[in-house]
Amino acid sequence: MRIVYDDTMQETMAAAVGEFMDALNVEEIVRYEWGTDRVQMHLLKKKLGAYLEYYRMSIGNTVTHAYGIGNNCQYPVYYHPEGVDEIQQCGYININSGMYGEGFVSCEDYNGNRVGAAYEIRTRGVVRK
Repeated sequence: MRIVYDDTMQETMAAAVGEFMDALNVEEIVRYEWGTDRVQMHLLKKKLGAYLEYYRMSIGNTVTHAYGIGNNCQYPVYYHPEGVDEIQQCGYININSGMYGEGFVSCEDYNGNRVGAAYEIRTRGVVRK
């Protein structure tokens, strides 16, 4: 199996992430930690990955960190076309932790340009940016 770069599914990826964020029950991914409630980004990634399976997409395990900062995580997103022996990388998803228990999610293309909206996940809801 080979991995190819194909951006035809980028808009679908961004739309799927938007649908997920609109339906997200934030209480399921909030835990008490370090004296306050915090959004747990590993739980968000797991739930988002399960949601993307419906679209034949998955979040890769290879993570890069912006500016060498560990809480700024960028993961590749793969599309698994039916009947083809290849995986298509269609873009990236940024899953970042904030300083005060909030999280941030956005999608990017190969050149670092944002695709779709960005989202701030707070302990009481999601704000589209």
